[in-house]
Amino acid sequence: MIPTNRAVLGKDLDEVRKNFGMLVNDACWVFGLSITKWMLIVRQAHDKPVKDTNLALLVRFLDQHHELEVIPQYPKASEMFEMVNKVQAYDQKRFSVLFGSEASATYRWLKPGAKITPAVSRLMYYMRMVLLSSSVEKRATMMENWRETVEAEARARGVEDIFKTGAWKNKSVRDADDESAEEDADGADEEAKVAGEATKAQPKRPTAAKKAPKEGKAPRAPRKSAAKAAAE
Repeated sequence: MIPTNRAVLGKDLDEVRKNFGMLVNDACWVFGLSITKWMLIVRQAHDKPVKDTNLALLVRFLDQHHELEVIPQYPKASEMFEMVNKVQAYDQKRFSVLFGSEASATYRWLKPGAKITPAVSRLMYYMRMVLLSSSVEKRATMMENWRETVEAEARARGVEDIFKTGAWKNKSVRDADDESAEEDADGADEEAKVAGEATKAQPKRPTAAKKAPKEGKAPRAPRKSAAKAAAE
């Protein structure tokens, strides 16, 4: 804990962050700071008292109450998979579609230690919040409404029957993306080829020419060797 015989210092913010297992971005949100302000306080003024007394007391309060949940505890994919299936049956292929991901995503999410993108984590968090706050009957209605929302979003993107295909891009879009990727690769290869040929075609740098004697000054005669001078 932060000693009571001194003021709260800049480095104390980072210690509180670590105690709660927060990322820097999370800590900035908790303390109401921009990343620039965080760097000024924690990095540049780490051994100086925090000037903002409101912030200093917030830091002390959190330091004294580690039991608080200062940031959302996002559910695991396995937890959400089980919760959703208690309301409506979804296999792995269709489960990931509910969160805007491709059909194969659930397989990755259910692996131990798997990471999920922030948007999916937050969507799972809020969906769990709504499900837990609703009655059993309303949960089924909520999930049915959400399924219709997902299907409407897919159709707006030119994808029909998203829960059957499990792909958020239709075939024409995927083919266009593949062609674009191939063109980019071909273009990069061509640029590299042209650059290589241009390098080979560059003329060799001419050797430095001998300096001409300054005007009005006779050129220096070549130095004779000692043996030749003695013979003369």
